[in-house]
Amino acid sequence: MTCREITEHARLMIDCDLTYPVILSIDGRVMDGMHRICKALLEGRSEIEAVRFVHDPEPDYVGVDPDDLPYPDWE
Repeated sequence: MTCREITEHARLMIDCDLTYPVILSIDGRVMDGMHRICKALLEGRSEIEAVRFVHDPEPDYVGVDPDDLPYPDWE
């Protein structure tokens, strides 16, 4: 990674909104919110809001290269 790429990634952590909870799978893995966890750590927080699925939802895509997913290009 370049310095610019690292800085841009850090900006995602700094700018994320901690009012939204982290989303955990049934086994406790982070499904959404890793940037919020990083921001909380940077701020010295020992706790952050989270919700945990009772039943994991089925994935929208299986066996698809991440570059082929229909998500917007944020760059």
